[in-house]
Amino acid sequence: MDSAPGDWKFVTLPGMRSAVVPTVSLWCPPLLPGVQVVRVEADTRLWSGHSIQYAIGVTHAGAFDFWYRKRVWTHSPGRQLKLKEPGEVHRDVRVHAPVTAESVAFAPGLVDEAARLLGLPASPHLSAALSRGTGRCEAAALALHAALARRSEDRLECESLLAETLDALLTEYAERSPSGCPEHRPAALRAREHLRACFAENVGLEALASSVGLNRFHLLRVFRAEFGLPPHEYVTHLRVARAKVLLSRGMAAGDVAAEVGLYDQSQLNRHFKRIVGLTPGQYARAVCQ
Repeated sequence: MDSAPGDWKFVTLPGMRSAVVPTVSLWCPPLLPGVQVVRVEADTRLWSGHSIQYAIGVTHAGAFDFWYRKRVWTHSPGRQLKLKEPGEVHRDVRVHAPVTAESVAFAPGLVDEAARLLGLPASPHLSAALSRGTGRCEAAALALHAALARRSEDRLECESLLAETLDALLTEYAERSPSGCPEHRPAALRAREHLRACFAENVGLEALASSVGLNRFHLLRVFRAEFGLPPHEYVTHLRVARAKVLLSRGMAAGDVAAEVGLYDQSQLNRHFKRIVGLTPGQYARAVCQ
């Protein structure tokens, strides 16, 4: 049930029928060159193939067994992730129930670049087929999956989640772990001031990191260590804080979204409710009475 791109073939499992026609879809996020998202839904087919990319997969429904590295593993719904690297064979051997799963695949060049910036050799080898289900890799990868599933157009969010995912993947599962980065508090402070000055713009992580003299992986680490949030989440809080001011002045929610750098009112609603606990409309009615 491996949906990452590669030289794949499948066989239909006799005797198993799904109430929903199985589908396979592939999407290349425009903000993340070298990344592919593949999703299978209600799938009962047995897939096998040779991987050509790194990938992180999550199963949303169903369960399946697959052969990899001379043993059989089981992947089922939950936080445990399926991890892949180029040059290895994955072969499904059993489907327990129709599977809905999603895989985010990374071109080898992306991972090689991440490894270099983190002080690791190229073509890092991953030590596990399935993640432990309890670490930083799961949190970062599942957040990346969620952002890609909703087709986020926020450049800083997408680039930050990709970098955090690759950092966590290599830190927790590469045979050699990256060394800790030195403290760069002045750079973190400069990055914060930059974000405060242009929070309504669609700033990219690479541009932000370059502006303060760090690579994007080190910036993410020192920014989170200093302020408790990654840059994209910090920007979201700045936007919501400004939205509260504008809503209290009677500005319509749709206009507020555009003013603070969000793409539409639904995006404002989602972030506002998560951070404030009220919808923008509820907040406006409460403060404008």
